[in-house]
Amino acid sequence: MKFSFKKMVAVSEMSAYEVYQRNNADKRQENATRLKEKRKRKIVKRKQFKLNALAASELLEAASEHSKRSSVQDSEPTTLGEKEPMVTIVEAPNKTKLNNGSVQERKKKNKSEDTLNSVQVSKKSNKKTTLAIKDSLTDVPSAAKKDSRADLSSSAKGNGHPTVSSKAKKQSSSTVQSGSKVSESESISLSDSESSVHIAENFFSWLMDPISKEDFFSLYWEKRPVHICREENRDYYGGLLSTTGIDDMLRKNNILYGKNIDITSYSNQKRETLNSTGRAHAAVVWDYYRNGCSIRLLNPQTYHPQLRELNARLQEVFGSFVGSNAYLTPPNSQGFAPHYDDIEAFVLQIEGSKMWRVYAPRNASERLPRTSSPSFTQEEIGEPLLEVYLKAGDILYFPRGFIHQANTVPGEHSLHVTISAYQRNSWADLLEKLVPAALSCAINEDEDFRKGLPLDAMNHLGAVHSDSESPEREALMKKLKRLFNKLFDYAPVDAASDQLAKDYIHGALPPCLSSAEKKCSVLGNSDRMWENGQCQGAVILSLETPLRITRANVLRLVSEEEPDCVKLYHSIENSLEYHGEEIQWIEIPVHFAPAVEHLIISYPKFTPINDLPLENDADKIQLATELWERALVLTQKPLSVVIDNGVDVDDDDDK
Repeated sequence: MKFSFKKMVAVSEMSAYEVYQRNNADKRQENATRLKEKRKRKIVKRKQFKLNALAASELLEAASEHSKRSSVQDSEPTTLGEKEPMVTIVEAPNKTKLNNGSVQERKKKNKSEDTLNSVQVSKKSNKKTTLAIKDSLTDVPSAAKKDSRADLSSSAKGNGHPTVSSKAKKQSSSTVQSGSKVSESESISLSDSESSVHIAENFFSWLMDPISKEDFFSLYWEKRPVHICREENRDYYGGLLSTTGIDDMLRKNNILYGKNIDITSYSNQKRETLNSTGRAHAAVVWDYYRNGCSIRLLNPQTYHPQLRELNARLQEVFGSFVGSNAYLTPPNSQGFAPHYDDIEAFVLQIEGSKMWRVYAPRNASERLPRTSSPSFTQEEIGEPLLEVYLKAGDILYFPRGFIHQANTVPGEHSLHVTISAYQRNSWADLLEKLVPAALSCAINEDEDFRKGLPLDAMNHLGAVHSDSESPEREALMKKLKRLFNKLFDYAPVDAASDQLAKDYIHGALPPCLSSAEKKCSVLGNSDRMWENGQCQGAVILSLETPLRITRANVLRLVSEEEPDCVKLYHSIENSLEYHGEEIQWIEIPVHFAPAVEHLIISYPKFTPINDLPLENDADKIQLATELWERALVLTQKPLSVVIDNGVDVDDDDDK
């Protein structure tokens, strides 16, 4: 056996990237030469995309008129006409964001007002103050905003909202022994009219402003790209992520190659992944970056709470898992080859700029694909449909199946976040669960499906007989069509839908609760441990306590194999990493199901425990306790806390 040995390099004397280069010197030199020539050709050909079919100002006016028309209840949804442009560029007006996702005109009175703002209410002052979005994206319930005594800041004394367990008990205040005190946060009361879906839609409106949700889903969704330019608001998405935030993440967390981060390069029409093993230390990552490599964060929402809340909120708009990747690219570089994805992509430019080229699907089979493509060569993709510089504050949307590639320009780096939605959430995915189940039901219940084939059936079916027009073949085809039509009568549509919804529940990010919501849940409203091992305080669930589920889509009631039980699948305890834990569920007796259905259907209204449709009070308290202890329900106000030995507990205390 013949071995070839390369010159050994002392790793301790050289950086990780220099070791890689030394061992691949010849190949690197050849690739660098080719890449240099290729970039020269690109610079010559590069041109700024111009919208010829419709000017940006005209489009804004048209979008405004469409929005007015869409508000009429009997209006029909607008469809993409043959004469409308395949690509749209929109110039966004100067906007600022409120804490609950709503948008208002920016006031340019002073420099401090030139940032995205969120609303905070301080108990030290009756005035509303502002925090940059980088401090918090969490919504503040409208009822809590009005009361200056409610401190909803995430930076309150100490933790402010410690995570503790609950001992919900079936007892009323009349059972409290004399000498005990009851501590209540009377200032907090959650609204029973503001749905988490409505708040999520506000987040989406902020994301795509000035295009309304209705216009976006009728004009662009799954149809064509759109680029929103924010020339006057380059810090629009700045609170979500930053290069310094990435550095801090690398230094404080166990970021692993291949799981949390990828190091990539693209040259000579070839993409390479240069991952090492184990932890990605900041010094090594930045060494790769200095040498022209791109950095891809695979799950930045795990470590950046602002991005996490945006994703968690958007899940309630799309009804599917919403993930994100972040891409940091050095100047004059490209990290990935041309390709298309199996997700709806929202590209948010955070820092710097990047040249994007988007190409139409090459054929009908590649429109709205269910899997991502391999890398393409330039010769395979033709001319771009869209060629645009994406600058900080801009957003670019394109549907799955649209081929894309991007590169930075000389002298400027790029940091962007790609928010992804609607992966494996098509009619085909529902039918994959529905058709086998329908066939199983039909076989069990209908003799027609179990009857034997005609004796000569195989003499008239198959590739050899595909062009035959014999009467026997025609009769067989009619029989099969009749069975297919009959099959739908046995289709368990709701059961199949529950199975698809389970997939969403398993992948979903857990909800991000506001400070006020935590105080109305098991996460911040119950017993706590004090000095000398003494546990003080116990919350009281009474029949008069109003409850509602934590979020509109946080749980799914599913009836499966067990005849006497149903399962509640939920996302409240999900990992911050996609499928980081097994799917979470609790099992309840089947006669509890109507009460859970009531809570789901009546959301966001609060329901007193006494009004749950169960036969006796014990069952009502038992179900409420089970849901409360899993943080699946919120109370309208913080529960009364029983304090022993005359000691009063302040929920905002950091003890």
